[in-house]
Amino acid sequence: MSTASPSSSYTLVPFSPSRIPQTAELLFTSKLGLTINRLLFKNWPNEEIQRRNYTAVLEGQPRSGSEALSVLDEVSGEVLGHLSITRKRPLQEKKDNIEEEKAGEGKQEVPDFFNPEVLAAVQSAVGELSSWLDGVDHLEITYIIVAPAHRNHGIGRMLMEYVLDKAKSLNIPVSLSSEPQVYAFFKKWGFQDTKHVDFDLAEWAPPHSGFGIFRLAGLIWYP
Repeated sequence: MSTASPSSSYTLVPFSPSRIPQTAELLFTSKLGLTINRLLFKNWPNEEIQRRNYTAVLEGQPRSGSEALSVLDEVSGEVLGHLSITRKRPLQEKKDNIEEEKAGEGKQEVPDFFNPEVLAAVQSAVGELSSWLDGVDHLEITYIIVAPAHRNHGIGRMLMEYVLDKAKSLNIPVSLSSEPQVYAFFKKWGFQDTKHVDFDLAEWAPPHSGFGIFRLAGLIWYP
């Protein structure tokens, strides 16, 4: 698979394990500006732990059934973008829910580098935002990330066109849970609001430290 951007200097290719280190670094740098992560990860910025966490996430992609793609610089081979999407079929969702319930029968340990209260709140919110799609065949965007220095050069457009073209070919919608800094980007592509969850970050932060409301928004796009 090879798709050129308007500048003809980028290539969209299937993700491979050899790109995990570069992609983990891309996730790390892209998430540094996420306010809630300052409270989710203990001992912020805890850079080594964050990098290890994102590396583990990428290593687990094949087992999750996700389709992952990389955007490469055609000359240097540098990873400049990453996309991860999953098709959520009704029967598969039911199977996944049963397996999750079985797994949840035993006590699941929270990694000690996470604030357990913040993690539980985020997981609950993501579940709430996606629950109305139970039984609906759709694509779910997990990651769509562009290296900060290469934004506004057509990479985000390349990734979105891939996702929406795929959804059109399957005649199914696309959903995601959007963080505040990328909300406007998805709205520009015609995504509609479904529901949202607001977190009062001051609940987990030191008094008078400037933390306030953080919104996680559910969005949907229909072909």
